[in-house]
Amino acid sequence: MSLIDPIVPFLGPLGQILATNSNDILSIGLGLLGLVSLGLYKVKKNLFETSKSWVGATVVLSFLTLFFRGMGAICGCTWYTDPSTGAIQQLVPVTYLLIAGSFFAILYNFNIPALKKHKWLISIPLSVPISIISNILFPLIASTPPWLIIEIVILSPAGALYSSFVYEKAVLHMGDYRARMRRFMEQGEKGKKGGIALPEEKQGFSYFTYGLLGKKIGRLLPVFNGLKQVLSLAGMKIGYKAYVSSMVFFALVGGGLSFFVWFLILNLGLGSAFGLTFSITSVLLSILLSIGLAVMTGAAILGFFYILPSMKVGSRRQRLDNFLPFTASYMTVLASAGVTPERILRSTSEKDPKFMLSDEIANVIGRIDLLGYDVINAMNAEVERSPSANYQDLLRGFSGVIRTGGDMKKFFQGITDHLFQKRALSVQGFLDTLGIIAETYVLMLIAFPLMLVVMLSIMASIGGNLGGIDVFSFMYLLAFILIPICGVMFLFILDTMQPKG
Repeated sequence: MSLIDPIVPFLGPLGQILATNSNDILSIGLGLLGLVSLGLYKVKKNLFETSKSWVGATVVLSFLTLFFRGMGAICGCTWYTDPSTGAIQQLVPVTYLLIAGSFFAILYNFNIPALKKHKWLISIPLSVPISIISNILFPLIASTPPWLIIEIVILSPAGALYSSFVYEKAVLHMGDYRARMRRFMEQGEKGKKGGIALPEEKQGFSYFTYGLLGKKIGRLLPVFNGLKQVLSLAGMKIGYKAYVSSMVFFALVGGGLSFFVWFLILNLGLGSAFGLTFSITSVLLSILLSIGLAVMTGAAILGFFYILPSMKVGSRRQRLDNFLPFTASYMTVLASAGVTPERILRSTSEKDPKFMLSDEIANVIGRIDLLGYDVINAMNAEVERSPSANYQDLLRGFSGVIRTGGDMKKFFQGITDHLFQKRALSVQGFLDTLGIIAETYVLMLIAFPLMLVVMLSIMASIGGNLGGIDVFSFMYLLAFILIPICGVMFLFILDTMQPKG
């Protein structure tokens, strides 16, 4: 009779796991360790140095280890061997990796100064004999071939390495991270209550990532040096170092999470769910491939964030060119009324940004009010961060007229006429293109489907199919999927090409 048989019915699936494969000693030992630890904690709390998050991580890792250890009791399957060939599955060395990680996760909850000081030197070498002894006392399979022992010896330190690394970040440095997050939240709340508000670029998540990684990415900054000018041209109100910190943070998090996704796809047979047919015969190979794919995923995320400002430069340039004629027209009215240059800029910056470039002109006013620039230098500074040549010409010309004392009314009338002529040419070019698109639409989505339906109807009447597909099924596919998709594509193309404003 098993030692835990009396309580198995009350534990549900967990009881089945604990009652499987000589787990009596292991489960009873873990239970006694928990009770002894609880008693020691009540009597002398300084025996422990841990945190709630690490205790939670320890419990989760332990339950995960028990789940792997006794999964066969739940599903009734041969978890560690292939039922048809008897070959040993890759989950055997993975389970010993979890066992080593769980052992040190439990051990790190105790206040052991020597272990805390030399955790890397103690945990990694000690993980190998722990896994080997576990294999001897609590074997997962009947016989252990030499190649499996080699994989256990290689993978067990990975579990200890993981526990040591997470312990250092979750316990030893958690106070620093909590202080940063608390300071970040308090500053945000202070700004909301009417105190000293943080600048806009320091109110987002990028400010937190900069506080977390800002001092650790000094060597990467020269690699992304080209982003300085691009961020300015894109109009993104975020510091260069803060943006690089956000890039690295999301790349690391995305790459780390994708490792587990790739490992599940490669190692647990989930590839068939995606139509992928491959076979990985070694857990080491699957881990190496998962690491490589995770690195590629992180690099892809990093590349996306690197080109994102360049994409925003293009959309900002298009917006400047589309709304500039209307902005220049409004400034022409003010100049004709004899309004001073600074007042022209201030009045323009107060208008609705849906109809003119008031938000862009507000940047010039901000330099005047906050940084003490004069009107000419403020406009010249704004020229440096503008991706639109037309907007640059407007600002340069305006500052030149102010410097030389020229006629602002004639200047704005001339540049407004020029901008509207260019816009008229752009609209005329769009109309010519629109005619071509309309003819293509009629040909592809009206005439061609009608002819195709007639042909398919004739084929259906005499019998036949299209590559093994029923004719009526293909007609449904054409009418309800292909034609609507093509129509949406045409709408997207028209929306992209249509002049805005």
